[in-house]
Amino acid sequence: MIEKFKGRYYFLSNFYPCKVKHRGIEYPSVEHYYVAQKIKGIQHYQGQYFTETDFKELLSKVKNPADVKKMGSALKLRSDWNDIKFGVMLFGVEYKFSKDEKLKEMLLSTGDEQIIEGNFWHDNFWGNCSCDKCKNINGENNLGKILMRVREDIRPKKQSSFEDMINENFFRSSGSEE
Repeated sequence: MIEKFKGRYYFLSNFYPCKVKHRGIEYPSVEHYYVAQKIKGIQHYQGQYFTETDFKELLSKVKNPADVKKMGSALKLRSDWNDIKFGVMLFGVEYKFSKDEKLKEMLLSTGDEQIIEGNFWHDNFWGNCSCDKCKNINGENNLGKILMRVREDIRPKKQSSFEDMINENFFRSSGSEE
């Protein structure tokens, strides 16, 4: 079981450097992409107004994903955010692991391990917080579920041999005639 995105499993973190391209902007991590999708329309940030595209460009240039996350907490969220945030995260994680062969292999190397986004910042939607306040709450672990889903989707599928296909067709046709 993988319970923390630290050390050898840091690559599972949304802060891990990768490229996510979306609508003409290249983001340097899934966190950058995710925060950028939280907004729609004009943004007011630190006394200035930004168009949606300009603000997304600004976010893509911030070096530290932790700073982007902090910026995201100060944004005016789009009205449909709770309805689309899962799909946004799924797109970002799929992009990260399907477009980069090294990251793809790293995710596949986790085998069939259960992946849990363990944290201590009270995030029981994307992960499972283990702080004293949350220790009796079972987090939804949606990020872990997305990572395991993407891992399954990118896993090479076993191809049936010619003999297996013949046997399958034989049993299928003999079963339908009874």
